[in-house]
Amino acid sequence: MLKLYSEKKTEQILQRYSFFIGNIAEKYHVPSALIKAVLYQEMIQIDLMDALADFCVLLRIPKRTDSSTGYAQIFGYVGLKAVNFAVDQGLATYESLKIDCGHRLDEGNPKDVRYIWKKLHSDKRSNIEIAVLNILSCAEEKTGKIDFGSYSEQELKRILTRYNANVDFITRYGEEAYRNFLRYQKKPE
Repeated sequence: MLKLYSEKKTEQILQRYSFFIGNIAEKYHVPSALIKAVLYQEMIQIDLMDALADFCVLLRIPKRTDSSTGYAQIFGYVGLKAVNFAVDQGLATYESLKIDCGHRLDEGNPKDVRYIWKKLHSDKRSNIEIAVLNILSCAEEKTGKIDFGSYSEQELKRILTRYNANVDFITRYGEEAYRNFLRYQKKPE
């Protein structure tokens, strides 16, 4: 399938958002190298079918209500769960995330899922920030803690795998994302 982002284009985009990624990394205590590794891993896989899925969600064809979207390729319901996780943990508020819904987001409410999907789809910075919230949620789910200074290599691979798949083993995605994490750790900002 036709990929929409080459490795070179992906690196250019990551460079363009480097300052923002650094700020988000500091805000949530997640290594910027890990954020970049996830974004890189997701972006190099975006293809024409992803764009078509987004188009179908936008127009509700055929009653399609969700798709992985944006640089971080997050589904609306996943983003919604990550936002609620962050709010529940005291890591963020709806206001700080510029979510103006007037109520607690409900993953069972199609309007709430669509609201978050549209935010993920249209706002690149929100897409990246909510991806970081999802990384935090994955970390807590897989290790029982949120402490990126204490994770072993295997724990990081499990967290990276969980970002992409709900499985109890380390996948190729987790291995590749971990290699990219190491690569970004070595790269100067």
